[in-house]
Amino acid sequence: MPDFPGWDHGLDFVEAYRAAVRTRSRLHKRVSKHPPVVLRTGPDEALQALQALEGCLKRSSAAGGTVPCVPYAHIEWRDGTRTQLIEQIAEALRENTPAETGRLRLPAYDLIHSLSEDRDVPVADQVYARHRGRDTAARPPQVSGSPTITAFFFTVPLESVQSLADRVHRKWWEWRWGLRFSRRRRYRHLWPADFAGKRTYGAALREFVDVRRAGDDGWDGLLLAALMTDLYGHARQGLLHPGRRRRRPRHALLLGGSRNGPDGAVADFITLYSEKQTTCPNPVTVLVAALPDVPGAVTDAHGLNDAAGKLNPAKGEIPAPFEVTLGAPEPGSRTTPVPPVWTPWLRVRPRPELAFEATALIVALWLTGLLAPLPWVGEGPFRDAYTACLTGPDHVPQGRPDTGTPVDQHTKALEMIKEQNRAAEKLHDPGRTVTIALIHSSPPANENELRSGGSIPELRGLALAQKSLHKQAPANDNGILVRIKTYDAGVQYKNAERKAKEVVEEAKKDPQLIGVTGFTESRKETVAALRRLNKAGIPIVSSTATAKEMEVGRYYHGAAPNNRREARVVGAFIKEANTIRTGQDSCAPAENVAVVTDPADVYSNELGKEFAGQFTSTGERIGYTPGAGDGQTVPNETDLDMKFSMSEVAEAVCSRVVENPKTLVYWASRVREFEAFLETFQNVSNCANKDLTVVGGNELTNAALSGGFKEKSWLHLYHTAHMLPASHPDRSGEAQDFNRAYAKEFGADDLWLNDGHAALAHDSIKVLAQAASKASAANVDLTRPIIHQFITNGFFDLEGASGRLHFPAASLQRPVNKMLTVLHHEKEGSAVVLVCGEPGRNIDAGADWRQGDTTYDCPED
Repeated sequence: MPDFPGWDHGLDFVEAYRAAVRTRSRLHKRVSKHPPVVLRTGPDEALQALQALEGCLKRSSAAGGTVPCVPYAHIEWRDGTRTQLIEQIAEALRENTPAETGRLRLPAYDLIHSLSEDRDVPVADQVYARHRGRDTAARPPQVSGSPTITAFFFTVPLESVQSLADRVHRKWWEWRWGLRFSRRRRYRHLWPADFAGKRTYGAALREFVDVRRAGDDGWDGLLLAALMTDLYGHARQGLLHPGRRRRRPRHALLLGGSRNGPDGAVADFITLYSEKQTTCPNPVTVLVAALPDVPGAVTDAHGLNDAAGKLNPAKGEIPAPFEVTLGAPEPGSRTTPVPPVWTPWLRVRPRPELAFEATALIVALWLTGLLAPLPWVGEGPFRDAYTACLTGPDHVPQGRPDTGTPVDQHTKALEMIKEQNRAAEKLHDPGRTVTIALIHSSPPANENELRSGGSIPELRGLALAQKSLHKQAPANDNGILVRIKTYDAGVQYKNAERKAKEVVEEAKKDPQLIGVTGFTESRKETVAALRRLNKAGIPIVSSTATAKEMEVGRYYHGAAPNNRREARVVGAFIKEANTIRTGQDSCAPAENVAVVTDPADVYSNELGKEFAGQFTSTGERIGYTPGAGDGQTVPNETDLDMKFSMSEVAEAVCSRVVENPKTLVYWASRVREFEAFLETFQNVSNCANKDLTVVGGNELTNAALSGGFKEKSWLHLYHTAHMLPASHPDRSGEAQDFNRAYAKEFGADDLWLNDGHAALAHDSIKVLAQAASKASAANVDLTRPIIHQFITNGFFDLEGASGRLHFPAASLQRPVNKMLTVLHHEKEGSAVVLVCGEPGRNIDAGADWRQGDTTYDCPED
């Protein structure tokens, strides 16, 4: 193989040429088009240069010799017309196309070229016949003695069957070309720019013949446009064709003109090529020509360097021809070797490769069990065949309620807070004493609802946090004493906004009031109250409120994970966990989910929507608002199936379960409605005594831990909580201290020992107190802006009773990766089956969960 002549910057040009031919983006329409490069030089140097560039377009063959590694045409033109040059280029490209890329088809070029010798406009079947290699489109009539086909009482000549098949094929062929000419974008360049008629196959034939009659210039342009269209199609066609993956190299054209003969055809071709390249889709061809130098032209020493730049055009650059004049290389100059542009790792033809890939795909689907629905294939060795129902090893015992009534317990909890307020006053250190406002709800009239709610454990958690801080303050120079001023917002926070207004007025008078806590429920009233507090610039740390809508501004912070995180964690859990009973001792993951939500409740509506977005097979959410009659205004939401009684909700859930027994119910509504649903589902619906799997939020946790559902053997219940049980081994030191203090104060078998409300309330006070402690250590005033700054500085990190509370700069309203647990409720109690999030620093838990021998990663913020 000859080396590239020893011109200056020859190596740069060779590498640029190899890169231009070798690499081509699959986004062909956005790829810059390569302008033609013309080398003006002597005949010997021109021949050597083109032969060297041709050498890099070939590779060695295992069978011996060399074969093309990219489609190319190298033509040394001696004499002839430009039309003949185009025809020779097309034939050379067909001949020099690598076998592994598939056959180079030039349908548009062949169609137009077949019209070159016709004087009149040919009819469609004549064109078709020419493509089929015979004189007529239809086969000749049957002759005597031709073969026949006999079926029952019918005898049909074989020639007639073949003729009919040929006619059907011709009609399909004509229809396909009509579709190409009228719809396919790349064929539009074959029509005149001013064509205004209907683009049909027959109209295209007439236009092509008119162009041929008009003269050679138009005809050559049409032939070249058809060739460019086909080359572009060859690079793009066949999404599943294995040869397409080997069609990344561009098509290469190498043209040489002779000094002794006319080189006008090559020069004219380059001009025409440049014109067509501007309009036609042609980023798939690289053209380099070597022509005789112009007498008197000055040799350009840096010409090859500029030509190398043209072979790497900028996006949108107009592909104008670039000529460079090169003299004979200096004597003794070093030539440049040109290695092949591409060599395949595996020399496999398209058809064997397609068979191999199809076999590999079937094997992969079998191994992963995706072919399990086919009985003759089986499930595959890697499919998880674990069918045991998911439950935990250690059950949390059912809590025993206190001997007093829930109302008495609520009053005692408030008295504990007042007692700790008196303790703070007794220690009397104004420089380290702060006030925190508590906006809490009144106890409901229904004692069962109060027992299963979170107001009592919330007050207890606040009191325990005060007691812990007051115990540590005397021994710590930066310890904080906390007074909690309570504001009763009424049942279900109906007066929350008015109480927030009172807090704002109190903050104006008391600079020691550094923040607000409470808000155990996400309701419209609490959201309105939070907006007022945020507008006043008062830091807020809510306890168990989880709705993302509560995050009203920069002054709001929550101790619990929001509904979005809970939906992500639980959604990922449900997709893999064996929660749906399929037998006495077997379960399977849910295939469908029925979401029950209250669109009038902030917590319920948001949680239902967030979960429906995580589990795509939920279908319509089932909506129900308690206390609303038939005159209720239905939200205008297409994915909400609104119901107006609990019996309708039960029937809707039942119909989903009957339609698909592997349906799980995601309960996003409140616990009071859930208890009513269970009774109605069992007594009214047609699904009585049928197994039902329900997953619910922390609204159901207190009721489950108090043993509210243990008599319902048909209920398979999973519920979330925001802390680890007191007996769990992965608790942090702060969580263990809190559990011991709670058990000492209220008993080891207390109803709310393992409920998250107390822990979250405890942590909400600790967040504000730690921010105040850091401000005290920095010798700055304990004001609300300063306290808020220490929470939002991006370094706040607290070991809490409910897990780690880390507020990095990117997540200032909720702790990042806040811990969330899922418990499985049984008659023996509730057992932890999932822990996701951070229980504390350096605790190896919360990153994944296990089912059988398989481990699943937990979603992270």
